[in-house]
Amino acid sequence: MKRISLVAMMAVAGLFSTNAMAADLGGDCCADLEERVAELEATTARKGNRKVSLTIYGQVTTGVMFWDAEGNGIDESNTYVVDPQTSGTRFGFKGKASINSEWSAGYQIELQWQTADANKTTPGNSLTVDSDESLDAPEFRQAHWYIQSSRLGKIRVGQADTANSGIAEISVANELIADAMSSSHAGLGIIRNDLAGPAINNFEFNRQNVVRYDTPTMAGFVFSAAWGEDDLWDVALRYAGEFGGFKVAAGIAYGESTDSSNGIGGPDPAIEVVNGGASVMHMPTGLFVTVSAGQRDRDTFADEEVFWHLNAGIEQKWFALGKTTVFGMVSEYDDAVEASAQSWGLGVVQKIDAAAMDLFISYRSYELDNGAGVESDFDAVVGGGRIKF
Repeated sequence: MKRISLVAMMAVAGLFSTNAMAADLGGDCCADLEERVAELEATTARKGNRKVSLTIYGQVTTGVMFWDAEGNGIDESNTYVVDPQTSGTRFGFKGKASINSEWSAGYQIELQWQTADANKTTPGNSLTVDSDESLDAPEFRQAHWYIQSSRLGKIRVGQADTANSGIAEISVANELIADAMSSSHAGLGIIRNDLAGPAINNFEFNRQNVVRYDTPTMAGFVFSAAWGEDDLWDVALRYAGEFGGFKVAAGIAYGESTDSSNGIGGPDPAIEVVNGGASVMHMPTGLFVTVSAGQRDRDTFADEEVFWHLNAGIEQKWFALGKTTVFGMVSEYDDAVEASAQSWGLGVVQKIDAAAMDLFISYRSYELDNGAGVESDFDAVVGGGRIKF
């Protein structure tokens, strides 16, 4: 028995000795590990503390625009590389921290670059960064902090979306990137300046220096209100939900602005804006309809400015790459001095899920009347892509 115990003890001792040698991380192994950790620390995005999270996000969007303009002394066609105002190239930082089980606080900072702004394109000038270096400067889209309660809602303070921002761009499909690139956002300078067309827009206040409040989602509804910029205020009601095989999203907003410095309104009387949108998709077939409309008025206007816009199409995953969206559109815009624009168009968007990318091509045709008997035509074909990160 003593011999057996002695052998067993020697075996156990040998086992521990072997494991200790195998687990020895000294020497070159540790030096290599420390070197790799130091390299990772040197190339990793850092944040100031461990209490607030940090997320870096963004997208790159560019396209090639061919346009053909005729009327009001213009008979020209050309091709430019352009950046869209809607869904343009941008990057941002955002994060939040939990205060307790109900309350949290956070921030968002987002910048956008327009090195070849499609809104400022004209027949004689593509306005790339080479021809106008000021376009290379970043534009702040978001720069605000917020505090949020799961029970009471969210308050933002700073550069942020107003309540009606995006209200006329609601869609349950993926057609808006192609539609926006071929619309007034691609060649607005030609339509507005060279062809004496109306200043086409959807009457949104977009982003301003505001205080904004959003309720929690209740039965699919969210109410929003914003005030700022001495004096601008607006309210909006949005809904999103699914029932009976249909996906639905909608919203309506009202706002006023009396401040000439914010680029929206002017001195009294105030500009009043009512606008909204709705979108419905039959999920089994992918058939969808998206509509938006709005009105802007001031006592000094000869008449109200109005617009309406309709998209309809189908969205299905016909290819392994991702969903394909095919759509047609028609719209009309009338401004306060009887200038008008009617348009129609077609578009296709192909998602590439593995690369978080959208490829698109679209066509838009405009018939313009400047209200003084001058008529003109404008056609645009835009193809490009957007990749998110």
